[in-house]
Amino acid sequence: MRSKTIYVVGHINPDTDSITSAISYAHFLCERHKHHIIAAAAGSLNPETKWVLRYWKTKKPMLLQDAKDKNVIIVDHNEIHQAVKNIRQANILEIIDHHRIGDVETIHPIPFENEPRGSTTSIIADRFSWFKVPISRKMAGLILSGILSDTILLNSPTTTRKDREWVRRLAKIAGVDYKKYGRKMLKEGCDLIRFSPNKILLTDFKTFAKGDKKAGVGQITVTSTIDALHKRHVLLNEMDRIRMKKNFKYVFLMITNIITLQTDLLISGDLDKVKKIFRKPINNNTIVLKNVVSRKKQVQPYVLKLI
Repeated sequence: MRSKTIYVVGHINPDTDSITSAISYAHFLCERHKHHIIAAAAGSLNPETKWVLRYWKTKKPMLLQDAKDKNVIIVDHNEIHQAVKNIRQANILEIIDHHRIGDVETIHPIPFENEPRGSTTSIIADRFSWFKVPISRKMAGLILSGILSDTILLNSPTTTRKDREWVRRLAKIAGVDYKKYGRKMLKEGCDLIRFSPNKILLTDFKTFAKGDKKAGVGQITVTSTIDALHKRHVLLNEMDRIRMKKNFKYVFLMITNIITLQTDLLISGDLDKVKKIFRKPINNNTIVLKNVVSRKKQVQPYVLKLI
C-alpha cells in the first residue's frame, strides 16, 4: 500500500453526524499532523446534511465508493454491512464510534474509541480540546450540527452530559441559538417525505446482521405523521421488495415526528414475531411508539432480538 493519503469516512447512506465527523476529524488530523488527509462520504448526502454544508459554506466530502488498498479511518460505525465497499481490503488505521461494537476486523491493533455518546462528533470534539486545536466558527457549526442531528435536538435518550456541554460551547463559538438553528436544520431533513418510496426508505438505512440473518432499519424525520402515513401502502410495498431482494428477515421504517417525539414503526416481515418481541399492538403493519426517537437505543435492541 504505497499511497500515504488517508481517507476519513463514515457509513453508507450517511447522515449528518457521519459526514460532519469525517470533515471535523480530517480537519483535526491535518492541524495536528499535516498528513494528506481527505474527508470522504460513502454515499449520497441527505437533504439535511446538504443544508448544513450550505449553511456553513463547506464543500461536500469526496465520494469514496471502494476502500480496497486505501488507508482508511472509520467514523460513526464499525460494522461490515454499514461500511464502504471492500473495507476488508483496506488498511484501517483507526475507528471512532458511538454504536455497538460490530464485526469490522483489522490486520494490526489500532486505536479504537467507542463511547456511549449522542453522536460521534461529540467524541471528536474532545480531541480538539485535549490537544488545544482551535475550533473555528465553521468547524463549531459543523460539529454542533452532528450532535443536534443525532440526538434530535438533545431529545434522544442517547444524549449525555458531555453532549449537552459541547452543544453549549459550540453554539457560543458558532454564534447561533442552538434550539432555533437545530429546529431549522431538522425541518430540512423532514423534506425527504416528498421523494420516492425507495429514497425515503434507503436514505438513512442501516443493516444489522447476526450470523446469516439480516434486518434493515430506515428512519425519516417528519413534522406531520399524517402526511407521511398517507404513503404507508407504497412504502410497505417497497419495504417488501427490498426485504426479498436483499434476503432480509425484516425491514423496518421509523417515521419519527420531531415535534411530538413519537415514532410510527412500519414493518415488513413476520408480524407475529414482531408483536411478541415489541409487546405492542400492530395495526396496518405499524406500531406506534411514544417517546421513541432513537434507532440505536430504542429500536435496535428489539431488532437484534428478532434475528
